[in-house]
Amino acid sequence: MRRLHTGPDRLPKRRGGPVSDPELLRTVADAVRACNESIDDATPIEIQSRLVEDLGLDSLDLVAVLMRLQDEHGIELDLDVVPEFRVVSDLMDELRRRLRSRPAA
Repeated sequence: MRRLHTGPDRLPKRRGGPVSDPELLRTVADAVRACNESIDDATPIEIQSRLVEDLGLDSLDLVAVLMRLQDEHGIELDLDVVPEFRVVSDLMDELRRRLRSRPAA
């Protein structure tokens, strides 16, 4: 029986393949743009972009982003952690963690 590598560099994607950091960043950036009309395609969203100060998100925007990510990936995110998110990488880390703990389809 062959074992699949499930280390930190291999994350389950919706269709079973790994999710890279650029893919996670794109996923989070798309969700952020979709949930805040003031952020357009020209606004850079980087790993260390601050959610409030740089992107102008408020707590309701963050909840909307998490709900969108839940729907897109079929996962459950803890809305109680919203106040802990400061930068885009915080959202990426939470998404990565939840994708890893998701049961195999």
